[in-house]
Parts: sequence; C-alpha cells; structure tokens
Amino acid sequence: MRRREFIGIFGLLGLLGGPTLWRHLISFWRPSFGDHTVQTVTAVTDLMFPGEGLPGATALGIHNRIVAMSDFHPKMTNGVDWLDRWATNHGASDFLALDESARSAAVGAAFESEDDDAKQFVGAIRYHGVLNYYSEPVIKAAFPYTGPPQPEGFPDFQDPPK
Repeated sequence: MRRREFIGIFGLLGLLGGPTLWRHLISFWRPSFGDHTVQTVTAVTDLMFPGEGLPGATALGIHNRIVAMSDFHPKMTNGVDWLDRWATNHGASDFLALDESARSAAVGAAFESEDDDAKQFVGAIRYHGVLNYYSEPVIKAAFPYTGPPQPEGFPDFQDPPK
C-alpha cells in the first residue's frame, strides 16, 4: 500500500467515524479502567482517610464517589499504573501486594515524584477525599464546634489590608 492510499483510508475513516472512532482507536493504546484500578483507588483512599476512631473513608463509600468521576478515569488509570511500577521496582507484583507501610511509602513517593500523572492522581484523591469525607454528617458531628470560623467577625473589614 502506498502512502497516498494509506492517508486516503485514514481520511475516509475520519469522515465516516469522526471523533467517536478516534476515541475508540486511542483506547487501545491506553491502559483500561477496570477492577484493579478500582481496588487500588479504594486502597489509596483508605490509606489517606483511615478514620482513627471515626468511620474510615471506605466505610463511608468515599472511594465510590471518587471512582464514579468518569472524567478522572484516565488520571486514575495512569496513577495506578505508576503505583504498580513503583511496587514492582520494590519487589512486589503490584501496589495491592504491598503491606501498609510500603503503600504509604509509595503514595509519599507519588506526591514527591516528578511524574505529573503520579502527582495529579494522589493530589486529586486527597482533594476529593477531603471534600467528601469531611462533608459526611457523621464526621461533621464528631467536631462539636459549629459556629463561624471567626466568632467576632471582621470588625476592620472596611480598612485596607495590613
């Protein structure tokens, strides 16, 4: 097949399938979002929000809310892939095969990593985990103070900042 024929076929496919076709073709080169990713996101969420006297994040279903964010699926997949590579480099088959201290080390390494996928993954889980965890009524009830964060208000609000 000559170059012109090859380009013509791809051009025709583009006209026939448009963005939908390309989205499906690209998915062959990307790791898939599956049970392993869900289990790893659950483990990372549980590691970050264990509860310690209160219900943990997984007991409250926080991990399910994070997993349900379909726009976040590519970052989750890439982040889990990074954690699995880290675990493999440290003698485990994947992240889930690590013990709790090694998992903590892996997540810490992801936060400090130069790899954007790793940083964005753990940062997003922390961000969305905090928002969801501390908005749960059972967690909010554990903190008795419900008044304004500055009880006396801002008496000098009309003055320029100091």
